[in-house]
Amino acid sequence: MTKQMMVLIALILYVLFRSLFVEPNSLEVNKYEIEDNLLQGVRIVFLSDFHLKKHDYKRLDKIVMLTNKQQPDIVLMGGDFANGHNNKNTMDMNIAAQKLNLINAPIYTVLGNHDWWSNGKEITSILKQNGINVLANSAIRTIVKRRYLDIIGLEDLTTRQPNVERAFSRTRTPRIVITHNPDVYYDIMDEVSLILAGHTHGGQFVLPFTPPLFVPSKFGSQFASGLIMNTHNKMIITKGLGTSILPVRLNCKPEIVVVDFVKKGTANNKKRK
Repeated sequence: MTKQMMVLIALILYVLFRSLFVEPNSLEVNKYEIEDNLLQGVRIVFLSDFHLKKHDYKRLDKIVMLTNKQQPDIVLMGGDFANGHNNKNTMDMNIAAQKLNLINAPIYTVLGNHDWWSNGKEITSILKQNGINVLANSAIRTIVKRRYLDIIGLEDLTTRQPNVERAFSRTRTPRIVITHNPDVYYDIMDEVSLILAGHTHGGQFVLPFTPPLFVPSKFGSQFASGLIMNTHNKMIITKGLGTSILPVRLNCKPEIVVVDFVKKGTANNKKRK
């Protein structure tokens, strides 16, 4: 065996080990600053794409612990609590909801495609029983730090039918939109403070110096992850927390997104761990 072949085999083994065992079990916190005078001083944590396997208790406990450590005013979630296409490989949703309820902030969520493939009605019911607000083409007005905030949740684009007009009716600024799938971005023409989306997993497996190999969006790698500012509205797409299809991640660590709203002209959006 040549030296070059040995190096290649070693590199392949390293990539396999890292993508199978290291990155899927890591978790980073990425912070964004969004300029909005109406919400100045408000902190939000955004979580999405949990894909909770049967015995993912420690992973979920870590997510809850790190979320509480950020001291959020509210927590928003982009769905996909379920793993796979049915509930056979998913954590008992009653246990999952009880653990999520240990987060020390009000929680608002939408459901994702895997939730509906599993059992969307049952997941909705369990989450609501545990004090988690589930939005589906609807909005809820809440008070955060003595100011009103409308939180709008759209139905999943893959399995349901998002209705922006219905969801936005009777809402007013400031408002934040939660959508599982980021592809509705260009359908949201009303002014919002922020759109939060998941679904793409950041591409999940990203080779060095190249775009993600596969991004489940009609806009491709442009909508893999990060801050999108292609219209008058800003959108943050998270890389998510779990894995789908293949249990691998490479150069795409699971993330908790923290959003701090700041005074206009003061944002610094360099990611910080």
